[in-house]
Amino acid sequence: MSGDASTYTIEATFCLQTLCTCLSTTIGQYVYSYYLQTYPVPPNSTVNFTTIRPFSLSRYNEQHAKCVEGDVTPEYDAQAWAQEKSADLFFWTTLISSCPIIIMTYLLGLYTPQLGKRFVLILPMFGALIQFAIWLAIIYFNLTEYWWYIAAFINGFSGSSSVLSFILTLIVTDNTPESNLSSRFVRIGAMQTALAACGTFGIGYYIEWRGYTDLYWMGLGIEFLAILIAIFLFKSSSSSTVSERTPLLNSSANGEEFKELSTTTCSNFFQVCTVFRLNRRTQKKSISLFLTLFSYIFYTLASATFAPFLWFLLNEPFCWTAKNIGNYSALASISYAVLSVLGMQALTNAGGSDAMICFISNLFFCASTLWLAFARHNWELYAGLLLSAFSGYQGSLSTSMMSKWLQPHERSNALTFVTEMNTIMTTFGTALFNWVYARTVVNFRSFTFFIGAGLCLIPCVLNFCLFLVTRKMSDEDVPPPPLSETEIEPAPLRLANNGPPHAGDATCIVIPSRSLTSSLRTPVLERSRNNSAHDDESEEVPSVITDDLVIL
Repeated sequence: MSGDASTYTIEATFCLQTLCTCLSTTIGQYVYSYYLQTYPVPPNSTVNFTTIRPFSLSRYNEQHAKCVEGDVTPEYDAQAWAQEKSADLFFWTTLISSCPIIIMTYLLGLYTPQLGKRFVLILPMFGALIQFAIWLAIIYFNLTEYWWYIAAFINGFSGSSSVLSFILTLIVTDNTPESNLSSRFVRIGAMQTALAACGTFGIGYYIEWRGYTDLYWMGLGIEFLAILIAIFLFKSSSSSTVSERTPLLNSSANGEEFKELSTTTCSNFFQVCTVFRLNRRTQKKSISLFLTLFSYIFYTLASATFAPFLWFLLNEPFCWTAKNIGNYSALASISYAVLSVLGMQALTNAGGSDAMICFISNLFFCASTLWLAFARHNWELYAGLLLSAFSGYQGSLSTSMMSKWLQPHERSNALTFVTEMNTIMTTFGTALFNWVYARTVVNFRSFTFFIGAGLCLIPCVLNFCLFLVTRKMSDEDVPPPPLSETEIEPAPLRLANNGPPHAGDATCIVIPSRSLTSSLRTPVLERSRNNSAHDDESEEVPSVITDDLVIL
């Protein structure tokens, strides 16, 4: 097997990108502190907001022993105004970046063999480099708001972290023997979790000491170093497992079985959009497929309701500092990685099918969301991590569940379709719920949490229906068993993300998504003994990378 880079080079790239993600997720805190500093003080006010330390949130929180509640004080007016302005800015930046991200995710994935993996790897790094540079220009030269939009568009046009995670996963797969693939996924996932936990913990204290500006200089330097490593240490070669002339995202796994595949972009796009047609499989398989697909779509939309989670933490009654957010992020990373793996193992050993595991996971999502909605004290936020750790299995299992009802030559197209749907739901959902939060923060700051809990009831119902449909499936509809007992489900590698605890990433904090629960898999045959008959097929398609979009 010809390698694109050494093991140490690939893992160093993962470490650098994980650190960059940790740094970039602090931009929400900077934006809020900036608006808090620039609040237009009424002429008759006696409050001096000019004493707030520039680009730091800590001084404001130190001046006020507790968050201001009510609607009659200038301090509360400043908080509400800063919350609304910050959420509005993130609404527009997410909306502006969403279209280029969706388009480039498809195009870069489609033409990776022609462009080369090294070029596709460098492109999102270069976009992130420009984004850091524009952020620094905004800070130093006090540029107008539309520069935030330009930075977001450029980062989206480069493919953002969704493409970066995808291409790094491909490189790891091509440079690792199949027998060692699963263990390497686990090792890199554990490395990301540990690094993200340490990074967010240290960044919180650094902001308290020096503010935000140095962090973005660090991000600029790290991205530049990562680009140099990609240029000089990665080979300019295409995938060893895919032909140079075969589109990557929708290449047929078996050309003999699906000869009508066309190499034109329009035809490829049409094949992706029609992969779930009803006439391609039996009725029960089609029902199972659509139940799983729509469960995943509504789960992704429900997860997007945590886009304003940063503003929630910065608002009363918490008024968290950067140090508080860093501590919470680090603990959330560790607890999610450990508890989610233990929970998956316990549910598998108890004989739970994938549909039932997703059903239970969605109940935990609803419970943890409602818990946070009614939280009034810091300890309640930390206690909520015990519930949210078990709420992400829908995202981990959905694609592999759908692969059971698809023919081998359909799975790549299905993965493309689900990836695009995930990107669309995440980007537009993030924009929508930031917009909703900006208009409800004064009177009902937990409103988006209640929306998330309500939306997650839909996949609960759908997964229960899926369980009823598949438990009585006939032998003809059961997929063939795996070839060997050692066959392992493949899993994606993903960068540490910036999303809610439930989805694996929030707009404010770095909580690595299901790196370990997606990577630490049970051998398929062992799992089939515990699951019902419909779960007896090896899951050949990796889980979709969820919420891998950076903030701006």
